[in-house]
Amino acid sequence: MTTGGQSVENLQLTSIPNNVRVEKFLPHAHLLPYVDVMVTNGGFNGVQIALANGVPMVTAGQTEEKPEICARVQWAGVGIDLKTSTPTPKQIREAVMKIVSSSHYRQRAENFKTEMSRYDAPTLATKLLEQLVLTKKPVFKTS
Repeated sequence: MTTGGQSVENLQLTSIPNNVRVEKFLPHAHLLPYVDVMVTNGGFNGVQIALANGVPMVTAGQTEEKPEICARVQWAGVGIDLKTSTPTPKQIREAVMKIVSSSHYRQRAENFKTEMSRYDAPTLATKLLEQLVLTKKPVFKTS
């Protein structure tokens, strides 16, 4: 669990289970290969890195673009959208338990991981940007 930048002491947690680690910050790349479910506010980068690691999600975000991203997480079957930015512990617990008790969410997330790994994004982006510069026309479809 990360605090989003706050000090751990500011959370005033009364007890932390032995199997839980609380830190101010942990890079997603170091953490996600070892988790079963990511609980997130539905930010674009967090969702993308979770999918790249095949990790299903519980999302709870209602600001900026987050409602749309959270809805897509649920629509794609890679997680559960709690449709709030202030979920209760019970809502989080129930959603996490639903995800870990079903292979559906993990399988869908693994499918996204496989699909994402097929792309060489930097090369594709360079190709599309070069095409845009040469043609001065948006690229709506790639071959």
